[in-house]
This record gives sequence, C-alpha cells and structure tokens, in this order.
Amino acid sequence: MKYISMGKKKFEQMDVETEVFLVSIIISIMVASIVVLIEYWQFIILPGLIAGAFNKKMKRGIYSGMIGVTLVWLSYMLYSFLTKNSYMILDEFAELIMGGAGYGWIIFMLVMIFALLFGALGGAIGSGFMILICHEDQDDNKEKFKKKTPA
Repeated sequence: MKYISMGKKKFEQMDVETEVFLVSIIISIMVASIVVLIEYWQFIILPGLIAGAFNKKMKRGIYSGMIGVTLVWLSYMLYSFLTKNSYMILDEFAELIMGGAGYGWIIFMLVMIFALLFGALGGAIGSGFMILICHEDQDDNKEKFKKKTPA
C-alpha cells in the first residue's frame, strides 16, 4: 500500500477502481441534476447508464447510478418541500388513493424507491454494456480455460 504524507498525517492512497467509482458518482449527480432541472424525468435512467459505463464491475456500476440518482431526487424533493410546499400535494394524492389524511410520506417513499430502482437499473445496463464491449477480461478467461482443459 502506498501512503501519501501531508504534514504529520499519512493517508492511504486509493486504488484506481475506487477513484473511478467516486468520479462516476459525481458524474451521475451532475447528469441527474441536469435531467431534473429540464423536467424530463423519463430520461432519469441516463445518469445511471453514464455512471455505470465508467465502472468495470457490475456492483460498482449499480451503486454509482443508484447513489447519484437517489441523492439528486432526495435533494430535489426536500427543496420542493421547503419552497413550494409540495408535501401537501403528496398528502392530498395519498388521501385520494388511501382514503385518509396523513399518508403523504408513503408517496414520498415510493418516489425514493423509484429513484433507487431507476438509478440501479441504469447503472446495471451501463456497466453490463461496457463489460460486453470490453474483451480484455474475456480473452484472459479463455486462455485460462484452454490451459485447464486436456487436449
């Protein structure tokens, strides 16, 4: 392990995959913010696709898309609660569906679950697409398989 010394403290240097993971989360947040601001929520799968394309492992692609999209939707919902009083709209919508007042938090949780799912789905598709395109790992596995099988 390499350590970076800054004054008296020593910090462990991150590996490349972790750096790419953090950068893909930041890119996912930026793209999701743009998509939210132009108010086309149907394209919310794009930030996950872009973030997932940067990661070599499917798990990191899923997490990067999921974290980015969820953080943006959560911040947007909290901002709208504070400025536009949109919790009342959620509460009225929940009252129409469930028949009683005070269930707006359930609609809020459903929106957050959809954010998690759309981000994870986009990250999985983007990461899986890049795994299919990149043949480096597949060529190495073929050589290992040829060595194990008898001729």
